[in-house]
Amino acid sequence: MDYNLSDEHLMLKDQVRKFCETELVPKARELDESQGFPWDIYKKAGALGYVGSYLPVEYGGAGGDLFAKAIIGEEFVRACFGFNLSANAADLLFCNNVNKHGTEDQKKKYLPPICRGEALGSWCLTEPGAGSDALGIKSSCVRDGDHFILNGSKTFITNAPEAKYFIMITREPGSKKMEGGTAFILERGMKGLSTGAKFDKMGGRCSPTGEVFMEDLRVHKDQVLGAPGRAFHQMFASLDVERSLTPFSSIGIAQAALEVAAKYALERVQFGKPIAEYQLIQEKIARIATGVEIVRTYAYKVVWMVMNGKKVSKEAAMIKYYASRMVQHAVHDALQIFGGYGYMKEYPIERYYRDSRMLEIGAGTTEIQKTIVAREIFREYK
Repeated sequence: MDYNLSDEHLMLKDQVRKFCETELVPKARELDESQGFPWDIYKKAGALGYVGSYLPVEYGGAGGDLFAKAIIGEEFVRACFGFNLSANAADLLFCNNVNKHGTEDQKKKYLPPICRGEALGSWCLTEPGAGSDALGIKSSCVRDGDHFILNGSKTFITNAPEAKYFIMITREPGSKKMEGGTAFILERGMKGLSTGAKFDKMGGRCSPTGEVFMEDLRVHKDQVLGAPGRAFHQMFASLDVERSLTPFSSIGIAQAALEVAAKYALERVQFGKPIAEYQLIQEKIARIATGVEIVRTYAYKVVWMVMNGKKVSKEAAMIKYYASRMVQHAVHDALQIFGGYGYMKEYPIERYYRDSRMLEIGAGTTEIQKTIVAREIFREYK
């Protein structure tokens, strides 16, 4: 087993870091306050191959692997969590599903615009009455010859207010549990498809999040993604991939918190010396740094497992849960090092603190991850 980064991966990390330092870091606070998605930066990232980095070249991707995707995600988040939230929803949640389950025509039509940074995509699962209970969705699809009639609503959908493309998960009336789910690729402007206003969120504020509504939306069978009735099976496979990469968001925020806290501790003088010389400050820095390295190492192992076709339901849940807890401790310790200044928007740790909270909720709550881990462990010992 070798899940070390190659020289090419390390070079990519350096290149993305420089891009983020130039394009994202100087604007991160402004983007948080304005809540505007930076389309100009997104297009530049697309032109450099940072959007769709792991997708095939023939569909507009850079032809890299999931390690490249993880590297780019960590660096994007280190600079601006909200930017990566939208880019990730487009090039992983939307594009990965189209790449895995779409027809050749669907891949050629929908993947290149996103890889170029010209369009956002979204993946629509969560509903007002169905969050952790993913199989409890009520959005319906009714067959009508060569067409389907869709009705229902989705909420907390990343990119919904500005997305051009949507993957919509629906259920055939009367179906139960894993059966009867059908996914569709929808496009903004379709009659019967609409989106709500952008939510005013606690964190990830430059990433537009909102609702999607379908009212007697008539779509042709060519818009079905994958096999009709198999969407829930596709969905859980997709969630494992998403959960294997989500920890890099936790790593990115924790890494950023470590960097600003260490620099501040070296500069801040109290009682005649830098606070970095006090053992309780050193203990906090050591704890943050150790957490980052442990999570990063195991996260790459899980991504390696995905790349090699191994089942990762347990491992992806483990790292998603552990990483999301690690970053909570990291931002807490880092803000404490800043003291009262950490409570002020003048310093980025306040933003990191808010951004990190979503990582225990999105892509499956911490409670759900623990349930998955325990379930998989019990299966092993039956």
